[in-house]
Amino acid sequence: MKQAGSGEKGASMGRLEDLQSFVRIVETRSFSAGARLVGSSKSALSKQISRLEAELGTRLLHRSTRSLSPTPEGQAVYERALRLLDDAQALDAELRDRREQPRGLLRLSTSTSFGNLQLTALLAGFCRQHPQLQVVLGLNDRYLDLAEEGFDVVLRLTGAPSPGLVARRLAPIHYRLCASPAYLAEAGRPETVAELTTHRCLRFGYLQAPERWRFRHVSSGQEDSVDVQGALRFESGLTVNSSESLRVATLAGLGIAVLPSYAVGGDLREGRLVQLLPDWRPISGIAEANTLYAVYLPNRQPSTKVRALIDYLLEQLGELPPWDREPAPQPAT
Repeated sequence: MKQAGSGEKGASMGRLEDLQSFVRIVETRSFSAGARLVGSSKSALSKQISRLEAELGTRLLHRSTRSLSPTPEGQAVYERALRLLDDAQALDAELRDRREQPRGLLRLSTSTSFGNLQLTALLAGFCRQHPQLQVVLGLNDRYLDLAEEGFDVVLRLTGAPSPGLVARRLAPIHYRLCASPAYLAEAGRPETVAELTTHRCLRFGYLQAPERWRFRHVSSGQEDSVDVQGALRFESGLTVNSSESLRVATLAGLGIAVLPSYAVGGDLREGRLVQLLPDWRPISGIAEANTLYAVYLPNRQPSTKVRALIDYLLEQLGELPPWDREPAPQPAT
């Protein structure tokens, strides 16, 4: 028998298929059964084994009309072939994984406030996981046409995704009615929905901000509404449709506002803002955008890079996104 190294060299030069056939014959003790496993014919397998024996210079199988078994040399080749085939399979899987790694340019967009306050920080981990991917993040509060503007995926905060696009739900978006301690010290704290009529209510919107706020009781499901008059009417050519701007106005003590928890979670925990009417959930106006979706064009399959982003965000967010979680207790010093 030739040295084992010579056999490995032969396998590396195109004999892996012969070795695989040999392994199947040894395991099934049959040329016919081995041929079925590798999807070949009995005569083709016989030729492969003859070729392998000629190359290795030794007989590998004991053949008789009733039995088939490896020779001692054949048993040694069988054990070495198992390791070679395992290594080849592992290498193939590694190369396939590399081919499927997201790479190139990922064009992503979301709203200005969500991008600034949450998404940019979340993307740091994603970029570390996928160093061959170039992420281009565009922040925009207007409606975007994915096909026309070339975005791979858009993260939208909405209650109803646009038809004609694939929408993957990523996380719920909750809203809080809140005000600054300074404003409450000046104007008092409302205890009912109806009392909001006596307060300066800061509104989110475009040129026409809604003048009626609706709420739903978290326990009974009862609904209530109130007409509000915005202290900031955003007239004289200035329109504010950013949660960030509304948050800044609320922190400055200008009035009461409905704001997403992703924007004010830290402010509420640190006492810079106070949640009002916690038993009533805002359900109108800005609060209608109650879910975060990833939307993309309805191709047959999303690209590897889009799948990678969606999987990452699903893992990071979930039903209790990080901005709604209680901070971990700090160890005692």
